[in-house]
Amino acid sequence: MDPHRTHVPAGPGDRPFDACVGLGYHCETTYQLRRITGVDRAHFFDWLDLDLDAVTEAVRGDFRDVLRPGAVEPFGDGRCALDRGSDIRFFHDFSPSDGERLTQADIDTQLPGVRAKFAALAERWRELAASPAHVLHVHLDAFDEASADDVRRLRAVLAAHHPGHACTLLWLRRTPPADADALPPGILPRTVAAAPGRWQGDDHAWDAVFGGLRVPRPALPEAGDV
Repeated sequence: MDPHRTHVPAGPGDRPFDACVGLGYHCETTYQLRRITGVDRAHFFDWLDLDLDAVTEAVRGDFRDVLRPGAVEPFGDGRCALDRGSDIRFFHDFSPSDGERLTQADIDTQLPGVRAKFAALAERWRELAASPAHVLHVHLDAFDEASADDVRRLRAVLAAHHPGHACTLLWLRRTPPADADALPPGILPRTVAAAPGRWQGDDHAWDAVFGGLRVPRPALPEAGDV
């Protein structure tokens, strides 16, 4: 048996991560992971707006409650679509027909195509979790809402639904968690500063966090490349 299939990594000193998978809170996570790793392969939670509880429940339900017909409606004066079944906000997957605000008709018409896209991404999630890959799951707790108990709950759900999945959770907050001592191995609490007025976040703050993590990096140009 491959020992990496049952081992829960204690931190960055273990073998390198093969993949980084974002778990929200919003687009900052997706942008920064793609910038840092140079990998733009899409994952289920990319470019979505959702808190840690929504991530946990989506994984617990194997994504069955995401984008159910009749549960998706315009939200925020039509700036996004809210999925009531999963409490996920979709800012980029539905397009307003008038170019400004989403309507219920827009959502109902486009829902089959959006559902097909996320069904494929859910299958990609399952395949990665069933593979030998060592995965760093990254959640930006952008408003410092989650507790150590919340992060442990997600870790338990991952272990229950994907036995043998070699992964570590990187829990990013704006301020240090008061209950960090309650975290078990396999969960890394770190802080990353906000960048007011810049949805992409603070590049330097993210670089500081990932400087000590063995994650995929963009390939360096070969000698002579322009």
